[in-house]
Amino acid sequence: MKHAILGLALFLAMPVLAQTVPDLNDLDPNTLPPAPAQGNGLDLTVPELYTASEPDREINGCIVPGRPDWLIEMNPATTNERAMVHAIYNLRWSKAVVENEDCACALRHPDWAEVIAEFNESYAGMDKQQMFDAQMSYRSMHHQRVARARAICREQSR
Repeated sequence: MKHAILGLALFLAMPVLAQTVPDLNDLDPNTLPPAPAQGNGLDLTVPELYTASEPDREINGCIVPGRPDWLIEMNPATTNERAMVHAIYNLRWSKAVVENEDCACALRHPDWAEVIAEFNESYAGMDKQQMFDAQMSYRSMHHQRVARARAICREQSR
């Protein structure tokens, strides 16, 4: 019974469907609408998530420099390099704050250019395992100092 109803529905719908299909033989190329201008077409490119470097921001009265694009983007090819640069950055600030007993903005938020220069000089050519070992060493040294560094910054309201 279901098939009979479906067949009847298709039989009745065919004339309607046939009327809606244009006859392409009747089209005259001289009367076709012009193609859309190049700027009016749909832009199907994938938008970039990060189009510019991270902006500087203010935290506790300090201007914190934004990270460069390649440190922000989630490129699997640079995962180890990004992690190593962040480890250098973290050790730099914690070491500087503890050694100077001061949480000045320049000590608490090192310049990314200097951190990246240190990475390029010392670690850029390493393979993944060597870089991972160096990163773990930096993280260990950072974790030895970070509690004291945070306490100093808390005392100075930074």
